[in-house]
Amino acid sequence: MKRRLEKSFIHEVYTLLKTAFSYAVEWDLIHKIPLPRDTPKVNIEERTIWAEKTMLAALQTIENPALHLAVHMSMILSLREGEILGLQPSDLDFDAADGRGTISVSKTMQRANKDALEKLDPNQVYHTFPDRREGSKSSLILKKPKTKKSNRILYMTKPLKAELLAWLEKLKQDEQNAPEKYSNCGQLFRLPDGLPIAPELLTKWYRLWRAEHPEFEQIVFHGLRHSSATYQLLQSDGDFKSVQGNTGHATASVLMDTYAHTQDKPRLELTEKIEANFYSQDLTPAAPQPRQNEKPVATKISGKEILEAIRLMDADERRELTRALFA
Repeated sequence: MKRRLEKSFIHEVYTLLKTAFSYAVEWDLIHKIPLPRDTPKVNIEERTIWAEKTMLAALQTIENPALHLAVHMSMILSLREGEILGLQPSDLDFDAADGRGTISVSKTMQRANKDALEKLDPNQVYHTFPDRREGSKSSLILKKPKTKKSNRILYMTKPLKAELLAWLEKLKQDEQNAPEKYSNCGQLFRLPDGLPIAPELLTKWYRLWRAEHPEFEQIVFHGLRHSSATYQLLQSDGDFKSVQGNTGHATASVLMDTYAHTQDKPRLELTEKIEANFYSQDLTPAAPQPRQNEKPVATKISGKEILEAIRLMDADERRELTRALFA
């Protein structure tokens, strides 16, 4: 079966080849770059996201406990699917941050083709899980994350902390119920038999739930991360650095360009603020203020006006004026 290549993948390959051929030209290995002059165009469409009310409403309809926890973590912590499944119980510290609790993200789970896995740097792979099917052409692996920025510490919310504690208790019960059949894989997300929950299984559960709830706008699992990042940006008044610390992006520019989705509610609030302030501005020219240490301009008075003023004075004022003139 032929597989259709994504335009973004073609664009990445083109960029890589162009760089390699550029060095070849510079080193006089070839005369010119054997590639089209223009890079393949990539149509970038804004990913559909959910507003915060939709996220909470959707979360409350999920009955599968593993899926509920995974979706909850993606919505609150902006975690990638592989990062969620890559977590281990030792990554949770319920006493840290004055009892709030923290989650250490340092691994990611993914399925890799065995041919590609042989070419992968072994230092990048922490563990390769046993195949569940004989003759499988791919393996489930636990590896280092995409970038150093992906290694991060995240803070729990109280509801998420309670759900994590309940989930750990469920894992203990699963093992006690059938210890002879239980195979502890060491991951936080496990099946009732102790084996790891693979990304494709989590995706399957999510799609089944999505099909049962057409009232919510259809988004992919990764769209939850986009929704979370956008919500965090709104809640932090655009503090990109703080949100970047949560999402694990290498640079804030990636977060701004890819995850800073617009929503109608804040745009409407912005329009209301503009309406309230723009049209109510006072356009009355401000009175000129005297400059500091500047002497007031002398007022010119005619002699006739002085004599008239003296004539209108009473006896005490005239005596005071006389003393001032001869002082």
